[in-house]
Amino acid sequence: MNANNRASKKITWRKAAVYISSLALISLADPRPTTFLVGSILVVLACLLRIWAFGYLDKNALMVTTGPYAHTRNPAYLGSFVALIGVSLASGNLESFRGQCVWGFALFLTACFFIYYFPRKMKREYPRLKELFGEQLEEHAANVPNFWPRVTPWRSGQQRKWSLEMLRENHELSWLVAFAIAFAAIYTVGSWSPFAIA
Repeated sequence: MNANNRASKKITWRKAAVYISSLALISLADPRPTTFLVGSILVVLACLLRIWAFGYLDKNALMVTTGPYAHTRNPAYLGSFVALIGVSLASGNLESFRGQCVWGFALFLTACFFIYYFPRKMKREYPRLKELFGEQLEEHAANVPNFWPRVTPWRSGQQRKWSLEMLRENHELSWLVAFAIAFAAIYTVGSWSPFAIA
């Protein structure tokens, strides 16, 4: 296991906050069929985006500019944000106080993401990536948005294809299991679910 893999598995207070927040959303869940369905679709799309992204990413070794990286410089963070919205939609509602609390908490988490987490992450990562990739990073940044994707892909000329091996090396498949467990838990607490806990 290399240093990057060890670092990615280290539990920081920020990661702990993400896990605790996720557990809070799920434990407070009061889902409704329609919003649960919409939220589920968003999480599936988020997972597909992250799978697409991590199948291209060779972290710290190559400046990837193809696949989702031709649309946004941070497709994994975009996928995480869409997943947050999906889990929040699936967990809450506007009909009950508990459901409203879930959505209120989700708005707070969204604000934290854009005001604190993402800017701080970029402030730390950009200089490190610039040191690694120099002009390649500058050219990518000049043509591809930092977060919200451009509709048409930027043609950098790079010839790189999606790889299942890269996806495995980036340990992304474990997140699919985590999301499946989370949605099973949310579905179970729904009063309309045949598995609802009395």
